[in-house]
Amino acid sequence: MNFFDRFFLKIFLFAAPVLRKMNVNMEHLRAILVAKLTMDNRRPAAFQQMRASKEKKELNQATLKTMFVSLIIGLFFLMSFAIGNDITTQLTFFFSMFIFMLAATLITDFTSVLIDTRDNLIILPKPVNDATFVTARLLHIAIHINKLLLPMALPSLIALIVMQGPSAIVPFILMILFATMLSVFLVNAVYIFILKITKPSNFQSVISYFQIAFAVVIYGSYQLLPRMMSKMGIDTMKVSELHNISYYPPYWFADACNSISTFSFESRNIYNLMLAIGIPLVSIFVVVKYFAPAFTRNLSMITGSTEEIKIKNVSKNESLAYRQSWIEKLASKFTSGSSEYMGFLFTWKMMGRSKDFKMKVYPGFGYLIVIIAMMMLQSNSPSLADFNEMTERGKSMFIVFLYFGSFIVLSAIGQLPYSDKFKAAWIFAITPIDAPGKLLSGALKSVIICFYIPLVLLFSLFGIVIIGPSILPNLVLGCFNVLAVTSLIAYMTLRKLPFSVSSQDASKNKTTARNFLTMLIPMLLGGIHWLIFDYTWAVVILAILAVIATWMIMDSIRNMSWAKIENFDVNR
Repeated sequence: MNFFDRFFLKIFLFAAPVLRKMNVNMEHLRAILVAKLTMDNRRPAAFQQMRASKEKKELNQATLKTMFVSLIIGLFFLMSFAIGNDITTQLTFFFSMFIFMLAATLITDFTSVLIDTRDNLIILPKPVNDATFVTARLLHIAIHINKLLLPMALPSLIALIVMQGPSAIVPFILMILFATMLSVFLVNAVYIFILKITKPSNFQSVISYFQIAFAVVIYGSYQLLPRMMSKMGIDTMKVSELHNISYYPPYWFADACNSISTFSFESRNIYNLMLAIGIPLVSIFVVVKYFAPAFTRNLSMITGSTEEIKIKNVSKNESLAYRQSWIEKLASKFTSGSSEYMGFLFTWKMMGRSKDFKMKVYPGFGYLIVIIAMMMLQSNSPSLADFNEMTERGKSMFIVFLYFGSFIVLSAIGQLPYSDKFKAAWIFAITPIDAPGKLLSGALKSVIICFYIPLVLLFSLFGIVIIGPSILPNLVLGCFNVLAVTSLIAYMTLRKLPFSVSSQDASKNKTTARNFLTMLIPMLLGGIHWLIFDYTWAVVILAILAVIATWMIMDSIRNMSWAKIENFDVNR
């Protein structure tokens, strides 16, 4: 354990006299908490799962990394004190961000701990009484929450002391406590809602999408909020003048904190103070009385480790059969031969099932949306008229949008060989495949159709509606340039079968030169396309050449032999 773990453990165990009266065995409690906190240090946080692991050694300081990220988020909260011209407005924005970020962090970072049923298998068979078992779980949750909220709140507490003096310390800490209670209520409400709309066995998959969305929100907030603030002119904003602001919980905490620190208690301040204290207490009661028991009843099913899939009748599974046949029909239209067909289907299904793959690739779509929004928020951003008339700004933005999708495809291709279930790749060694390149070409087509074709269809619809049919030659050239680039880079770098290599080896072959090359080629092609954009005859000729190049490169991938496949023994 690190210093912070020992500190929080010592603080929470100060209640030992009270806990002993509750029939809690302090020796057992301490041993369980030490084991849990040690395991927390070895469990990667959600933000660490977004990037490839660079070392094979076990994580030993995951808690410190999580606290450091929480501190960075807390520093980001300081921008709330640049909003408005009164402290209540600034604190309203602070508590809005604090409640959202704390709840989102708990959902994304602590869910794996909450749904871990190994305690039932490891601790309960031991001579540990129920009071000790429950207390250990509750204290573990409390310690984890404190390790998140303290770094988040510390920078704003320091800023508030500078602005209002020491009198703001106690009110701020109290409101942070009540805001945390409300955050815990929101987290449990999200859990119950997810269990209502999906099967318990799919709970972890839904949470992984929350983790992806959380990463995108963090990135988007960092990039977009400062730009939006400068455009909206909210430096003179006053939230107390907004209509129905009294129904907004962060405003309760902000007004209560300000009224206590300044000792101003008007009727409105007393009303907000009662709500700031009463609603969180009621929410915690609802969590303990109703949400927690409902969540516990579903806990064993959430793991999905022992859940059996039962098919009651054919009619209830018609939707599954239709989905599978749709994928198979798609594969049959875009592949030739059984090996390529198998590679397409295998890759398609693994991309949808592998959490590690989704955590590293799917955020790219969110980042794409954020980058587009950043471009649109710039003072010289193009308007619809620029696209309609194809001005220089409209032309430049069109090229950027058209070629940026290649980075998402290249990200998926770079992650394609890696999986945490890589040992299952023995299946490739026992299949009668003469050329593994057919598997790779099927996998590449699966990636392109899954990640790039939807973007092409959406962008084509936008181009035809806004610009007109005259944009089609440039659309074809841009799309096949991207396909040619992705196929070429796949031919040069894809030397491993899909999902056949450990995720820990993901960074071994990723050199700076290779990463730079994958970014440089699409940019160069985009620049050439921009230069010939208005010359239709040149666009048509290059589009034909791009189609031929794509076909030739795909054919070369399809004919790749076993000798070019790295670190895979066909005779094993």
